[in-house]
Amino acid sequence: MIGEIVTETGKGVFRGVGYLIAEVFFWRLCYALGWPLCKILTLGRYPRRVVRERAIFRSENAHTGFTCAAIGLLALIAAVLMLSGYWPSSLPPGM
Repeated sequence: MIGEIVTETGKGVFRGVGYLIAEVFFWRLCYALGWPLCKILTLGRYPRRVVRERAIFRSENAHTGFTCAAIGLLALIAAVLMLSGYWPSSLPPGM
């Protein structure tokens, strides 16, 4: 009985931590970093503003936000590597 309570409590804690990592870190912070980078790299073409009613029926290049968040994550990892001094020597110095 007590073992089941501890197990279920542990599952809830790990779900909460996973939610915080996914929602707050990836979808909020990484997206906020990646959105302007996407705009700069594509000269304002991506991400486009999508009207929600029309986006449902349009399957080509619908903006989901994952690309912007992934680019933000890559930029964040590169910045941490450069600032920590662990930038690989085989890559060009800095960006």
